[in-house]
Amino acid sequence: MGPPIAFVYGNCVFARGADDAWAAFAVRSSSYAWLSEEGKRARFLALLGALEAIEADVQILRVCRRWELRRYAAALHEESDPGSVAGRAHTRSRARYIDEHVRRLGDIGVAQPVVFLLVSLREPERDVASYVSRAAAQHPREWWEGLKRTLAMRDKRLLRASELERARVRADQVHARLADFLPVRQARGVELQWLVRRAFCREVGEPVIDALHEPRALVFERNGEAVLAPLEGDVMRWMDALVEHRGRALRIESEVGTSWQAQLVMGALPERVQFPGARAELMFEPVESLPFGIDLSLNARFLPNELALRVARRRIQDADQIVRAESSGEQGVSDLGYERTQEARDLLAYLQASSKPPLLRATLAIAVGAPGEEVLEERVEMCRRAYGEIRLHRPLGDQLQLFLQHLPGQRTRLTGYDDTLTAEQIAAMMPTATHAAGSSRGFYLGHTLSASKQPVRFNLREGSDSDGNATILSVGALGSGKTTLAQKLKYEGFLQGARVIDCDPKGDHRFHLLPDVSPHVECVTLRPDPALRGMLDPLRVAPSHLRQDVAVSFLRDLLPARAEPAWETAIVGAVDRVLTRSGNPTCREVIRALEQGDEIDALVGKALDVYARSGLTQLGFADPAVKLPPVGHRQVTYLPIRDLPAPPPGMARSEYSQAERVGEQVVRLIAMFAMQLMGAERDRLKLFSFDEGWRLLGDPVGRTLLGSLQRMGRSELAVPIISTQLVTDALVGERESLENLIGATFVFGMRSPTEAARALSLLGLDPEDKRMCQRLLELEAGRCLFRDHSGRVEAIQVDVVVPSLLRAFSTTPMG
Repeated sequence: MGPPIAFVYGNCVFARGADDAWAAFAVRSSSYAWLSEEGKRARFLALLGALEAIEADVQILRVCRRWELRRYAAALHEESDPGSVAGRAHTRSRARYIDEHVRRLGDIGVAQPVVFLLVSLREPERDVASYVSRAAAQHPREWWEGLKRTLAMRDKRLLRASELERARVRADQVHARLADFLPVRQARGVELQWLVRRAFCREVGEPVIDALHEPRALVFERNGEAVLAPLEGDVMRWMDALVEHRGRALRIESEVGTSWQAQLVMGALPERVQFPGARAELMFEPVESLPFGIDLSLNARFLPNELALRVARRRIQDADQIVRAESSGEQGVSDLGYERTQEARDLLAYLQASSKPPLLRATLAIAVGAPGEEVLEERVEMCRRAYGEIRLHRPLGDQLQLFLQHLPGQRTRLTGYDDTLTAEQIAAMMPTATHAAGSSRGFYLGHTLSASKQPVRFNLREGSDSDGNATILSVGALGSGKTTLAQKLKYEGFLQGARVIDCDPKGDHRFHLLPDVSPHVECVTLRPDPALRGMLDPLRVAPSHLRQDVAVSFLRDLLPARAEPAWETAIVGAVDRVLTRSGNPTCREVIRALEQGDEIDALVGKALDVYARSGLTQLGFADPAVKLPPVGHRQVTYLPIRDLPAPPPGMARSEYSQAERVGEQVVRLIAMFAMQLMGAERDRLKLFSFDEGWRLLGDPVGRTLLGSLQRMGRSELAVPIISTQLVTDALVGERESLENLIGATFVFGMRSPTEAARALSLLGLDPEDKRMCQRLLELEAGRCLFRDHSGRVEAIQVDVVVPSLLRAFSTTPMG
């Protein structure tokens, strides 16, 4: 048996010699399960277009790798800023938190998919007529050169420099074609080395990669032309392992341990399947349903349309012959025989379409690895159950050939198991689909609900770093996990040195009571206290561009519901006069300006003066002569507002009671107060957490304030974290405007189909999809649908990891 790979140069793999070159590309896998049917068909069409455009033999490798926890921990340590004051203060707490992740997350991310597409750079097999027509279309110099290359006597172990250059040019052309359809890049040499080395240590560890090593070749001159002699031993050193063939299994002594492997090959596929559907998505659905990793290799020989038509006509002849044989029997023609003739003719009609689609002669091989023989047998049975009706063969004595078929740049090595497939059938297998969401940086957030448990990370700075929307919205029924999520995010932001403002309307937050957080907390209780009078004055806390509108709105809503229109006009005029003449305006000065006006002004001023001296509304009337206590000098500001009156969600504003209107105004003032506190340090990450977020999102002025926070998020690293129990009609109806406010969305379990449909609409999914609605209703506490900053939607389990933190964050009363 010759070496399976002779030479590697850049992303070009020379398999069995200089005339067997392949171009290797890495394809980005993407989230798929929660796409709409239109989205899934778009992915299908992209894969189909790529397969038809390259017009060559292909190999698709879907390889699983383990999430590297140590690299995750090292990256988090590097991302921290020990030079900052907050970074130095929380160094030990952050290190303990990261170490706890490493200790407890060993079963997470054991099968992260990596997809490679390898394209043969030699001409595919064609019939004689095709060769004649292509030769007629070429310049005489081109076919003369091709004829000389074909008839030349040469050593296949040698590679002329001109041939190497032709391979690189052809690889670039293939890359340009693929890039029109798929997110691809040229594979790096270190990735090809990893593919080879990893095959020998499946499921026992990650191989040691020599990142500086590149296969070498001797260069010399022959007949005035540069010639390379690849040193095959340079590639063979990647295969430093002892392979022991044991009938239907392989025992491999690798550099990181003993790997037991079984090589399976897929049998006949169903003649008719529905896409999208699990029976068609054979390189995605069964793989992701397994709690361990398996590797797939689809090796396909390209059959141009001319050859494909010959195959289809031969099928028709065979099917007709079977029907004639059945018709002469006593039972007559069977339904299966008749169906076979129809399918053969359907295939011929498909190939005779104007697009002239090709066929592919393909084999799908599956490699299963385990650390022991017994575990291997269990995994093989689980793999067979995952594929259901499709039989997985385990050839006796051919395990090594199938093993080599998983190396890059290989064609089908085993005859008898290949099948003629359309490009649609291969594209429908969805090799690039996975469960993926979240950020490439940041703390571990949780894992997907697939059996493969893909890790999900979350970067609080992602909205700002990507110049996108920074707001985080979580929606869900009571006790579904919203508050736990918010506290987890706040704690991780705290460990990064973020400024945290925690507004707690229910009084059940525990983040500020954690032992390593409490020394850095200031608690500001908003109560009717003369010492706090004016702390939330809108003319002091509102941004300058919103100051007049917010002050007018605040003062106007304090007036009786049936107040005369002239009263509102008086307020607008008084606010305008105060802003014009005062360098430090306050709402108390507005009252004084009204008292100095005409009779209507005086009546309005007298009514507002009552609110300025009593109840929570006095927080909005500052006196320029009174100095307020300092606020905002610690890292965490906790604002409990448990007794703040609130209207029921969805109630029309015209039906609000006076107390409910006051509560709505105080909520707005708190949001502006938080903006003021966050605006002090431009380059520092800042978090503003607010429960019962419908009170802001369902209010036009509240959404305007969130828009201002959003602009702060993009330029000043401010991240609002908004939680709400119900998805109100107002939120769904304003989805277009909310898309400009919300970056990441978490939808936890719902209790009614109506709320589930609204939540799906909020995520941009189909609210009429009964399957999705039912899955949303079945989500347990801590599980949610997560839409990340990139718009990907996945079902995930939020994982606090540290048991002590989970107990502290829980809002369930302990008995």
